[in-house]
Amino acid sequence: MDSKGKLQRWNELILLNLFRIFQATVFLVLALAGASFLPQNPNVPIRIAAIIYLIGAILLWFSARRSDEKITGQVLIGAALDLGIAAVALHFFGGPASGAGALMLITVAITALLLTPRLAAFVAAMAALVAVGEAAYSVWILGDESRNWAQSGGYGLSFFIITGLIYWLGIRTQESRALAEQRGQDLLSLAEVNELIIQRMRTGVLVVDLMGEVERYNESAWYLLGMPSPRERNLSRFARPLQVRMREWLIAGRHDPAPLTVTKGVPPVIPRMAKIGANLDTRVLIFLEDETQLSRRAEELTLTSLGRLSASIAHEIRNPLGAIGNAAQLLQESADIPELDRQLVGIIYGQCKRMNGIVENVLQLSRRERSRPEDVNLSEWIEEFLREFKQSLAAGQDFIRVRIEKPNLRALVDPSQLTQACWNLVRNALAYGRQPDAVPEVIIRIRQLVDQPGAIIEIIDRGPGIPEKLRSSLFQPFFTTRADGTGLGLYISKELLEANQASIEYVPVPAGGSCFRIQLTAPVPQSGV
Repeated sequence: MDSKGKLQRWNELILLNLFRIFQATVFLVLALAGASFLPQNPNVPIRIAAIIYLIGAILLWFSARRSDEKITGQVLIGAALDLGIAAVALHFFGGPASGAGALMLITVAITALLLTPRLAAFVAAMAALVAVGEAAYSVWILGDESRNWAQSGGYGLSFFIITGLIYWLGIRTQESRALAEQRGQDLLSLAEVNELIIQRMRTGVLVVDLMGEVERYNESAWYLLGMPSPRERNLSRFARPLQVRMREWLIAGRHDPAPLTVTKGVPPVIPRMAKIGANLDTRVLIFLEDETQLSRRAEELTLTSLGRLSASIAHEIRNPLGAIGNAAQLLQESADIPELDRQLVGIIYGQCKRMNGIVENVLQLSRRERSRPEDVNLSEWIEEFLREFKQSLAAGQDFIRVRIEKPNLRALVDPSQLTQACWNLVRNALAYGRQPDAVPEVIIRIRQLVDQPGAIIEIIDRGPGIPEKLRSSLFQPFFTTRADGTGLGLYISKELLEANQASIEYVPVPAGGSCFRIQLTAPVPQSGV
């Protein structure tokens, strides 16, 4: 039995002892007031028995309040005391007909709740023995022919019936109580889960009465309302536009889909409202959707749809584009066409190559697999990257240097996707990051910032840099400043890095040039065994 069940049984025992004290007090008052109504007149014996009963009841009450022992012994002692006094009452009050047997009924019933079935049956047997034994003593020893054997036997049988019935009811009560406690715990757990879900929702949720008093709100609502003070509870004080929108909804009964600026410094919201309460007119449940988040989701859906459409289109035009390019190349190699036509064919072939580059980039973006981050040693990774990259360059061209300011830096990233992102950045730096008629110089620097745990990869060139007005559009798809560019290299690099919980930004170089800085996530440290 758990501690809660034990505490409940101790409380029941204390109540039983309080009832026993009350019963003993009544018995003593009757004994002291006089016993003229009794069949016999035993003033001294019955008063002594009453005093003993009262003292015993008080001692049992104190014992139950102070003892940490098992309660079985105390219950049995109390039952023995009750049965002893009941025997005295039966004898001097005139047997079961006087109603004294009811004292034993109460004792038997309560002990059936506190004891095991075997001990409860034992107490019932002792009570039946007291009832029948008192009748036998009165008839056979004292010669009292007024005793009713059938009534005494009926009391004895009723003791066993009461014990069985009370024990069965006790089991059912305990089962019902356990079920109610389990249901209560389930409801409490469900309420905690619901509360946690509501608090973690990105949608703001708040409950407001018809006077504009806010009863509760979650963390998102607190942020979207401008982070008001907890003491501020009326919408008119910190979110007047929202209160006006709520009143309009209550009057018109329809939502206004227009975004609402609740207060300065927070993004616009789109409120949705519903009535709650027994009469559907006491409180209003308001949902606040961040308008910027909705726009971002719509943009993501649009880009996803456009990406699928672009991939399908790119796939369909790839084969005819390849045929056009091959035909143009064959015409260009022919010796029978004039020089002017050869130049035109060269233009066709060059544009075919450019279009094929766009198709490859679009298909590459659409076929992008999910990232599989792993703990990567960047010093080892950069060696493999340079080896593969230089193999793709013409011999004797371009110049790449690596600076590792802190050796053995590690990052949590998919190495293949990191290679693909840096491949695009280095290729752009070699192609565009140079001064006119100058040899390109690209530096790949690996380091770590003092206040950040993750590693930094910087790709630096000595070119003219990027004008400030164009920097905000660098990572947008199809943005390019070159006639022969596709505008997808930086966008693909950004998408690949964000899939690995990394970030990329453009940093201007004071001495001239451009720097693309990649901030990587640090691997989770392994705990020692």
